[in-house]
This record gives sequence, C-alpha cells and structure tokens, in this order.
Amino acid sequence: MRHVAFMSRRQMLAVMAGGAAALGSFGPARAAEKTKVTMFGWDGYQTGLMATSNLAAQDVELAFSAMNNNDEIITRLASGGNDIDLITPYMGYVPLLAAAGLIQPIDDALVPNLQKVPELFRNDRNIMVDGKRYAVPFTWGSGAMVYDPAVIKTAPESWFDVLKPEYAGKVGMSDDPLGNLLLAAKLVTDAEVPTRLTRAQLDKAIAFLIKLKKEHLRQIAVSFGELADALARNEISITFNGGEFVKKYAADKGKVVEFTYPKEGTFAWLDVCSLAASSKNTAAAHKVLNEMIETQSQLALAKETAQGICNVDAIAALDPALKFYPYDNLADFGSKAQFYQMPPLETDDGIMTWTDWQEAYEGFKAA
Repeated sequence: MRHVAFMSRRQMLAVMAGGAAALGSFGPARAAEKTKVTMFGWDGYQTGLMATSNLAAQDVELAFSAMNNNDEIITRLASGGNDIDLITPYMGYVPLLAAAGLIQPIDDALVPNLQKVPELFRNDRNIMVDGKRYAVPFTWGSGAMVYDPAVIKTAPESWFDVLKPEYAGKVGMSDDPLGNLLLAAKLVTDAEVPTRLTRAQLDKAIAFLIKLKKEHLRQIAVSFGELADALARNEISITFNGGEFVKKYAADKGKVVEFTYPKEGTFAWLDVCSLAASSKNTAAAHKVLNEMIETQSQLALAKETAQGICNVDAIAALDPALKFYPYDNLADFGSKAQFYQMPPLETDDGIMTWTDWQEAYEGFKAA
C-alpha cells in the first residue's frame, strides 16, 4: 500500500503535451521466442509473479522496473510510455488515468482468475469506469487502529480515544497525508464524502490533527515499519491511522499488537494492476494480469508484503501467521472501511483540490 503525492491536472496535461522526457527504458527486446511484458510498479509487487514458472510456461517474460511514487506513472506514460505494458497504481488513481487516456480497458474473459476475487474488490467503483474494467485488484488493507493489548486491555471503540489523557505522548501516526486528512475529516466534519471538503471543512480537519500532534503524538513515523518499531520499543501504545500489516511487522520484532476498526469507520485502500494504453503486448499482458491474482502468486505476495490478498483459494491456503485480515467477513469489513475517491485535481465548485490538501498537510507538520 502506497499513499504518495499526486500531481495536479495542470501538471499532468503539461507532461502529456510533451514537457517531460521519458524516464529511461527497460532495455532492448529479447529474442522473439518469448513476449516481454514490462511492468512499472512498487517494488515487491513483482514477487508473486516471480514465485512460479507460470509466465515462462506461457512464453511470457516479465521485465519489472520499480517506481518511487504514483506521479511517475503519469510522467512515464504521458512521455510516450512505449516501453510499459502494466502499472500498479493505488485504486483512486484509476479514474484519472482512464480519463487521460493513459490506460485501456481490460478484457475480463482473458483474466479468468477474476472469478476468484470477492465482489468487494473485483468491482470497486474506482476501477470500473463507465461500465468498463480498467484495473485488476490484487492487494488491499485499511487505516486500522493498532494498539498494544499489554497496555490497553480492551479494544478501543472510538478514534477519539487517542485524545484520552492516559495516552498523551503514547500515540503514533504514519506520515500519510491522504489517510490522515481523510480520517480526520470523517471524525470532525459533516462532509458526506471525506475527500470532498470545503475550505472550512479542510481547516477543521487540520485543526484536529494539530491538536492531536501537540497534545498526544509521540511520533509521526516515516514508514509503517518505523511505526511497528515504536510499538515494539513500547514508545507508543496506540495509533491514529495504522494498518493491519503493522501487526505482522511488530510480531517479527517480538511484539504482540492488535488492530481494530473504531465505530466511526476508516478508509480502505486497494492496489491494482492496469494496462497501459500504449501497450503493444496486450495478449501477453493479460496473461500477467491473470497471474497477479493466481493462487501461488498471491500466496507469495502475502508472504513478501504481509498485505491483504484477493484470491479466495489463496486465502484458504494462507499461512495462519498471515491470516489476520478479516477474510471471513469481508462484508462487515466493507461497512467499516470504505474505498474513497481521491480529492479532485481541480475544481470550480469550492471543493478543495489535492494540491490544497497537500499544502494544508504541510502546515500541520510545521505546526
């Protein structure tokens, strides 16, 4: 799961107009006996594909290149992108990429493993645009609250529990602008959709985060691994915005922690694989899309990342140490953790843009 900065629509259009050079290539094509499919995504997301010989058996060779943030997807594709077939964006990015013509629809018939993906993920509204599929979901999670059961004997019921006097200086937070602001907006504003905020609502969310920071936060962790470290060292006892996988990260350090979904709810995230509009290897790329959610591939991905997976057969075969997500009741999970659209990139109706959110968040960090 990666929440990182998004460029504005104006910046995106400038890139599409030719203002940026290609960011390199994947190298010369191999011999014709195999079709090379190039993937540009988060490091680690290739793990499942490399865990089996399935692609080789289908005469497909995978070439993977790691990205540092989602903006690189737009830059790379808009600069020509002829060397990219597949990308792995956060789900909220998909409608933008589709509207910009940077990705193309996916043929469900060529991705039969989609039938093994629960409905909650398979047909999320962010990846189905105008009735067409623009992404295949393969890993997920949420902004769950993580807590130390040795200190907090009963699972906290509300996000506002982080403001209790006994937790002053014992609260941790991941440095996640989108997640932190979205969650704050759910708690203290009357916005129907917490990513569609007026200036007053955004200011109210920031004011809450500043209060939390000044009176209760011990740490704003630069990574979820660092958040797990703080829990393992008993420096923090509870988190504002954590993640289910922090439980595994902490366990690897010998620390038992738990997570919960407070009554106010939280956000969920879904990372997906999309087909570049410029891809000339669409048949082979569909084979890779299918392998992304193949059983053994999903099991290897879960082992590598400790994130949620999307194949029901893989879930049934999962190592018990990794089966801590609410796989047995996804409907209940979906009612507590929802997939929200990104804030708009530009607007003329008084709703704050993603750029506004980023600027406001920098103000919070500087406070």
